[in-house]
Amino acid sequence: MKKLLVAISLTIFASLCFTSIAGLVFAQKAGYEIADYEAITVPTIDGTWSSTDEWTDASEVQLEQLGDEESGAFFRIKHSTDLGTGDITYYYLLVEVLNDTTNDSEDLLQICIVGAEEVGGTPEVTTMPDENCIRFDYEGHDVSGFWAYRGTGSGWTTETNYTWETDILIVDSFDVSPLSDTPHLIIEVKISAAVFNINPEYWIRVATFDESVTSSLGMKMWPIGSREDPNDWGRVEVVTESIPELPAWTILPIFVTATLAVALYKQRLASSETKP
Repeated sequence: MKKLLVAISLTIFASLCFTSIAGLVFAQKAGYEIADYEAITVPTIDGTWSSTDEWTDASEVQLEQLGDEESGAFFRIKHSTDLGTGDITYYYLLVEVLNDTTNDSEDLLQICIVGAEEVGGTPEVTTMPDENCIRFDYEGHDVSGFWAYRGTGSGWTTETNYTWETDILIVDSFDVSPLSDTPHLIIEVKISAAVFNINPEYWIRVATFDESVTSSLGMKMWPIGSREDPNDWGRVEVVTESIPELPAWTILPIFVTATLAVALYKQRLASSETKP
């Protein structure tokens, strides 16, 4: 099994290298990066895959958990631009947790972002504090559990200068997706770049918590081991173009390896559930 997983990982890695997809995540925490491409399809924020290509134009990375278990959680990211001004209007995120199938009151999504002071700059998190940090907490699958904060990463104050749905919108559901035909937690997010002053480049932390999992495996995050300190967050490379289209000859090996990876994950999950 381990040899098969290693072979699959190497095949996926080789496929990504050959197709020149940017935004690869490096092994060490300090090198965590993801590419944020211009959206081809502006998503409908309804907590589902509204179409089969709604999120295929976004970079994807796996959320991680402590220990050596597969997390079964992923997030994707992309943005839209005002054609008149060239300014980014919204950032969009998709979070899927394949093994979260229960609607619990203390389930949590947390997104932390710190942007540059100005376009073309870099976050000044190496000289803490940085008052540009934004934190979004979404608990219990309902807007009543949403809170926005602005702060330094070590101290936070409630942020109220926004309009729900227009400036920030989070919607989730338990539904199927291209990653799994079993209904699971799907979360879609829309964030206004201007209202929350998120200039590229920016750094991000994405974390989820599943109340139904009593161990530390209920917490999944990117980067692994990160907290509210922005020095632990991953770098987002904002790309002004859409994601490169995959050549036809690369589609089959990537599809096959991705299908095998999901099948192995399901097999491992089923095996763990049958253990006494």
